[in-house]
Amino acid sequence: MSRILAVDFGEKRIGLATSDATARLATPRLTLTRKGDAAAAEQLRRFCEEEDVELVVFGIPRSPEGIESPLGARIRSFARKFAAVTALPVLFHEETLTSDEAARRRPGARRGELDPIAAAVLLEDFLEHRGRAETVN
Repeated sequence: MSRILAVDFGEKRIGLATSDATARLATPRLTLTRKGDAAAAEQLRRFCEEEDVELVVFGIPRSPEGIESPLGARIRSFARKFAAVTALPVLFHEETLTSDEAARRRPGARRGELDPIAAAVLLEDFLEHRGRAETVN
């Protein structure tokens, strides 16, 4: 069985977390340093190939009122570019406060160390609430 990848996208860093083969557990994996969309999309594509990923979930931040953050459009744009270089299905899932939860789980960690943990928090929520994800368009 293949894995699910969660992506915590940022303009400087991209945090990655993967599920286990049973899609029950989320594990923080690594932080990619983003040097442009094309290079980042290719890094993600290679990671997915090496890790036998079958589905990619991008986090979309929202306000407490449910309004999508301005960063949401940027994340959707990158996800479309990534989807163009891979045949993998891409979904979006709310990621509100994942960075805060990552910092709570790992006090004293530097920002780059928190990105994969935030991605794991996103993935845990996705695995628990799969029906709330949206597809890329």
